[in-house]
Amino acid sequence: MHVHRSIQYRCGDGCVSLEQSLTTGDPLSTLDDLHICHLGMKFLSPQPLPEFGLYDFDIRVGGARGTVHCSGVVVKSDPEGGAYRNVIHFVGLGEEDCRCIERFTLRCGMRCSDCGNC
Repeated sequence: MHVHRSIQYRCGDGCVSLEQSLTTGDPLSTLDDLHICHLGMKFLSPQPLPEFGLYDFDIRVGGARGTVHCSGVVVKSDPEGGAYRNVIHFVGLGEEDCRCIERFTLRCGMRCSDCGNC
C-alpha cells in the first residue's frame, strides 16, 4: 500500500512541509516537538510507528533548493508522556542534501540537543 500525506510544522520563523510517502506502517497525523538534522528526525506523535518501517519525505526547505527528498527507517518508537517519541534515521541522503538540511535546521532552530543549534 502506498499512502501520500502532507504535514505542516511551524518552527521558529520557518515552516516545514513534510510530503509523506509511506511504504509500510500507518500514515502520520500530527507531529509535536519535531527535530530534524542530516542524520534523521525525531518527534512526538499520538501513535507509535512500527520499528523498521520505511518512510519517504519531501522536506520543503525554501530558498533556491526548495525540496529535499529523504528516505528513512524507524529505529525507535517509545512511550513518552501521553504520546510516542519516534526516531527515523535517514538513509542514502546525498552530501548536497545533507548540507541543505543542516543550513535550514540551524536557521529554524530545529535541531535536537544532541546536534545543537550552533
